[in-house]
Amino acid sequence: MREENLMKHAEEFKRLWESLVPDGGQASTVQGELIRSVGRLRDEAERNGNANWDEGHELFCDFIEITFDPMRLNNHDRERIEIILNRMRQPHIAYRNYELFDELSDYAVEWCKSRPEPIPKPNDPRQYR
Repeated sequence: MREENLMKHAEEFKRLWESLVPDGGQASTVQGELIRSVGRLRDEAERNGNANWDEGHELFCDFIEITFDPMRLNNHDRERIEIILNRMRQPHIAYRNYELFDELSDYAVEWCKSRPEPIPKPNDPRQYR
């Protein structure tokens, strides 16, 4: 596991995780599920080298992609998120580049901070992770 954390919003990510992500299962808000999705992808890469990558992880990537509305992002952010998610979907590459997780985590925190009112999220029966 790497020692350096390059996240600008590491403490805020941790606070959001503790307040929005349940101990098990999906979050009931879009904000919570976004934080959970990013955190679960990072956890799989750091703990397992993405050895357990499966459809559940693909669903996390899909949820992140849908949540970051491309029409509300500037060109740089839209391109960065697209690059990050494309690499995430190549698990053998993503687990070696933890800076991608730091950057995606920062985007998630910024997204949540810009939407402080909870947005309800229905349970996705396909997501078992």
